Formats: sequence, C-alpha cells, structure tokens
Amino acid sequence: MDWLGRREAKVETERVPGEQEADARQTGRLRTALYGLDGVGKQVVALLVRRSDVQIVAAVDADPLNVGKDLGEVAGLGHRLGIAVSYDPGLLVSGAKADVVMHATSPYLSVAWSQLLPLLASGKSTISACDELVYPWASHPDMASRLDATAKKAGAALVAVGPSAGVVSDSLSLFLASACAEVEALSVSRVIDLVREPTADRAAAALGMTVDAFREAADDGAVGFVALLDSVALMAARQGWRLDRFAETIEPIQATRRWETEAKIVERGRVAGLRQVARGYSGDAETVKVELVACLGATDPHDAIVVRGRPPISARIERSIPSHMATAALMVHVLHAVATARSGLISVADLLGTYVGRTESPPT
Repeated sequence: MDWLGRREAKVETERVPGEQEADARQTGRLRTALYGLDGVGKQVVALLVRRSDVQIVAAVDADPLNVGKDLGEVAGLGHRLGIAVSYDPGLLVSGAKADVVMHATSPYLSVAWSQLLPLLASGKSTISACDELVYPWASHPDMASRLDATAKKAGAALVAVGPSAGVVSDSLSLFLASACAEVEALSVSRVIDLVREPTADRAAAALGMTVDAFREAADDGAVGFVALLDSVALMAARQGWRLDRFAETIEPIQATRRWETEAKIVERGRVAGLRQVARGYSGDAETVKVELVACLGATDPHDAIVVRGRPPISARIERSIPSHMATAALMVHVLHAVATARSGLISVADLLGTYVGRTESPPT
C-alpha cells in the first residue's frame, strides 16, 4: 500500500497533468497550501515542514487572531516560515501556485462544499478533513455530483480522510475483508475516551447537557458524530451489496462523577458522552454496522473490526486511533497519491484500489 509512503510523483495516471503538476513531477517537490488552521490544520503544518518533498506556498484561515501572522507562529512551531496567513480564500484560487490544497475547516459538507468548488474549478487537487465528504454519494448526492463534475472538468482530484470515516470504519475494514473468499457482514466499533480528544469531538458529544435536552437535540440532528451512515454506505457499495434500509440510533451516557475539562464542567447525572450506532440491512439481516461510544473517562478505549465471512477475521487497535493527529497524518501521507490520482471526487478506498473491494462508480 504505497499510498502511505513518500511515493514519487512520476506515475502514469488517467488524467492529463497540468503545468503545475508536471513541474511537481520533475522536481519531486509538491507545492501545498493550507485552507483552515484549526487543530488539524496546525498539525498538518507541523508534519509538512518536516518533509523535503513538499513546499508550503500559502495559508488561509477565517480566524482574525491568525490573519496577518506568520504561519510558523500560528502553528506553534517556534520559528517563522515566511508565509503570512491570509483571510482571503481567493488567494488559493488565483494567487497561490499550489499543486494540492489541504482543507480543514468543517466536518459538514454544507459548509465545506462552497469552499471546495472554487478550488476544484481552478484545477487544484484538494485533500479535505470534512467528515461528510468521505463518502457523500448516499447522504448528499447532489453536492457530491457537482463536486465530482467540477473536479473532472478541471482535471483535479478531491478526497477526504479521517480516522473514523475514512479508515477504521471503512477502508481498513474493507482491506481485512479482502482476505476473505466470502463476506457476509461487516461490523466496526470504536470506544473513545473524550478526555484525550479535541474540543470539537467533545462538542459533538453534547457534554454537560441534561438527558432531556440531549434527546431533544438528537431528534433535531444537533448532536452526534457525522458520517457514520456514510461509512455504512461506502462499505456496502464496495462489497457490491444493495442494502434495503439504513438506521441510526443515538443515546446519551450519563456522568457517574463530576468532570472538569478546560472548556466545560460536567456534573454528575449530566451527559458525559454518547453511544451512536449506524446500521445497514439486507432484508431483515444486519449486514453492516458502525458503532461509536465516546465519553469522558471511557474504559478500555479501542477500535475493533469484525468480518463475518470465510474465513472470519477480527482485529483490535488498543486505545483507539486519536482523531486530530490521525487525520493530519493521513492528509499528509496521501499527498503524492492525490496529486497523481484520477480526476473527480474519490475516496480513500479508491486510493487503495483493488485492495478494498470493487472499484465501480458510486451510485447515482
């Protein structure tokens, strides 16, 4: 799986490379720009500056506290990089000669897609941390189609990565399933200790709410982690399964003690986390399942994958994969693969190619 390494960019692809990509292939050094400097974006910067095959050429962020400062200062590197952070996304469209843009602004596609369209239209391949972009064909088909068409027309590639949707709950599961002669069902479970996770994940878990307020917010779709059903749809599509229905449940987990975090105090009896389960059914049989338990002080945090098939396969990752660091690492590791990928909206599973199930076009 050479997509995880620093592979050379001199690879034959389906698309005709533009001038910038041709230059990148000759020098072996990719020009990269940052769009969004939250926790993930800052860690991406820290990883990129350690690589001799990448050159950072621009950075954009909406936070007025970051605008005008040197990127090295914003990322907490302890030294300057000679790149001033701008507030203007137009810089990435027409001003910066970047081969690949690293996009980390929002987990929601409704926010991210209007940011992504101009980048793709300008011919810039993009790697995003948007959770709902990992496999949007089922939940946001219209947005997915427009992003795909825009990218193809301009000869650009677009991919989203993440530790849950993107790897553990789809690509890694599919890779394990590829070792089976027959696969009947796939199941993924993640147990995350929110004490170790970033503020954004804690917000998704609605820490500190009353149970009644949590249930009301859950009914409105205002709490919970996004893209679990997208992972179910991706795994089913890659296995060639036509699921009859999807279902998702979300339940609060109450605190059994008082918790104090840097951002919030959670009293005993209030919400300290959640259990969220997404399922896909073939008839009455549960064929694909993704379960996420995220709470403060979770006991035995881990990621687990079970493939029911011939032979049956199971795998377990102790302590679970940390969200922000894993997302940043994945974004950096797929840089060269995305720079030379086929144009259009693709998934991490596409980068793995024949290793993870079928490679047909997504559903329309």
